Amino acid sequence: MGATELAEAPNLVRLAGDLRAPYLVQYSAGINRQVWGRTTLSVSWTGLRGVKQFRARDWNAPTPPEFRRPDPGLATVRVIESSARLSAQSLEAGLRGSITRFFEGAVLHTLGRTFNDTRGPLALPANSLDLSGEWSRADFDRRHRFHVVGKAKAASWFELGVVLRLESGTPYDLLTGRDENRDGLTRDRPPGVRRNSLEGPGLAVLDLRWSREWEAADKVKIGVTVDAFNALNRVNYTRLVGNLSSPFFGQPVGARPARRMQLGLSVEF
Repeated sequence: MGATELAEAPNLVRLAGDLRAPYLVQYSAGINRQVWGRTTLSVSWTGLRGVKQFRARDWNAPTPPEFRRPDPGLATVRVIESSARLSAQSLEAGLRGSITRFFEGAVLHTLGRTFNDTRGPLALPANSLDLSGEWSRADFDRRHRFHVVGKAKAASWFELGVVLRLESGTPYDLLTGRDENRDGLTRDRPPGVRRNSLEGPGLAVLDLRWSREWEAADKVKIGVTVDAFNALNRVNYTRLVGNLSSPFFGQPVGARPARRMQLGLSVEF
């Protein structure tokens, strides 16, 4: 089939005849123990199973060795199926309560993994005729997550809200940058390489809030808050290039917001 014919052929979107609603099954077990004062130690394990998850496939994908579409009068026939799955497990340990005399809140560490074989009904796989390489880490999978949420108070005039997020990187694809299976998408992967085989850099974000209140007059209170988002102004890269044909291979092409400051004033009467 020539390129002109392919460009003129229409694309279709259909629902599979056996389409069903997806569902999730979650199960967990945990223990809590008071370790000192008003501080509690908790350890929990959670499992998650996704059944009949939505995915899309091109039912008119070109077949080798000639790589011609079964129906030459059509281009991509995107069919929404409920044939994908998801599996996740996580182990969380944390302290909650008055952890020290100066800090009250929660300190949590989560070790987990999430695997699936779909990016949802809007994304086509690298090869609609062979889905064996799709089962891999989910796009949002992070192995380690360390979170601190709470407030520090050193004196009556000082109260500091703290939100700290330290997380390992999410995965991304290794691509050839070519359309060797002639399905109209340049999302082919090298032979034997699964989806999301690469991992991006981790995430580190510290948000702070300082606040104080004064009594200006009878029954009148004035409050001032100062917020600092990404207070350390760390560069957290996103959208790494996994295309082997790109001169930017392995480099980020996006980043989360830089430091932002916010001032608030309130009056109560």
